[in-house]
Amino acid sequence: MSAPKVSNDWLEQALGANKNSLKAVDWHKVGTGQVAASYRGCLDWSPFNSEPIESVVIKCPSEDPTSRATSLEFGLYEKEIFWYQQLRQRSLINCPHCYGSWFKADDGDFQLLLQDCSPAEQGDQLQGASVEQVLSGVKELAYLHAPFVGDEALAQHHLFAKDHAMKDMRIALYAEFWPEFKRRYQGRIDEDILSMGDVVARYYAELEQRQPALSTLVHGDFRLDNLLFSDQAERPFVLDWQTLGIGCPMKDVAYFIGTSLADPAERRAHELNIVNLYFDTLESKGLSVERAELLAEYRLQAISGLIMAVFSSMLVERTERGDEMFAVMAERPGRQALELGSVELLTSLLRG
Repeated sequence: MSAPKVSNDWLEQALGANKNSLKAVDWHKVGTGQVAASYRGCLDWSPFNSEPIESVVIKCPSEDPTSRATSLEFGLYEKEIFWYQQLRQRSLINCPHCYGSWFKADDGDFQLLLQDCSPAEQGDQLQGASVEQVLSGVKELAYLHAPFVGDEALAQHHLFAKDHAMKDMRIALYAEFWPEFKRRYQGRIDEDILSMGDVVARYYAELEQRQPALSTLVHGDFRLDNLLFSDQAERPFVLDWQTLGIGCPMKDVAYFIGTSLADPAERRAHELNIVNLYFDTLESKGLSVERAELLAEYRLQAISGLIMAVFSSMLVERTERGDEMFAVMAERPGRQALELGSVELLTSLLRG
């Protein structure tokens, strides 16, 4: 894969360096993202007046035409730029520092220059997380969600208003994607999960149109591959803000827990404590939490992991790792949703 085309002049300006002080940059591909491409740049400076930044990470559009077209259609790149330019200052969530960015609305081209968080390492979606890592992750979710609860002005921003307007498109796409997803993973994902998926597909339109009791800014793809861990005693860095939206915060929580804990028995043993830590953290930020109501939302939103796997697997370039990652993304929360009676709760809510 070719190195990104990044102007040294722009890098110097973004990093506050003297003009012509950057001699060279050595770029290497990092991460496993399929929506965008990320590179680590090792910077070679001429004499510098202050302590130089030795490395940075830059995000650029995916080289895959399908992934890039999807990102432009759904405003994914623009959302990430919006997060770093305007929203992150309102949140206590731990994410990389942004040095600079630019975005072209006509073709979706962009560059996002970020802090290199090494030696922190990306979580492994396939291997799964420790309970300690999941506990640290849900606290970050609470830090994200708390400041934006009830922000009607943000909900009307054109990026999120567009999401609302595209519900009919998502409903049509899901009806198209589910049969293909089921064919692709027949024999890889347990039949009881696929059978549950048939029911989810039948009621997906009603689920999509349902209004949750509580709405806020949500990450939309909060999972291990989008977190960097340096030490279990430290906070993870949260990455990949392309799927930002306005929605139910319990969707982020259920999706993260369901996709992260590989052992169902371990998840069952710790699930309620993890969710209660999320509630505790929200309350520490001054929010009044209706725990019973949000626990019911948590049960319902366990379906979201399967739904995300269906959309993601069909909208990006197909790879061997991607196929396995999306299978894991579907089966772990699929098992969670079966145990929590998510579909039964959905159908009872719709009947009520």
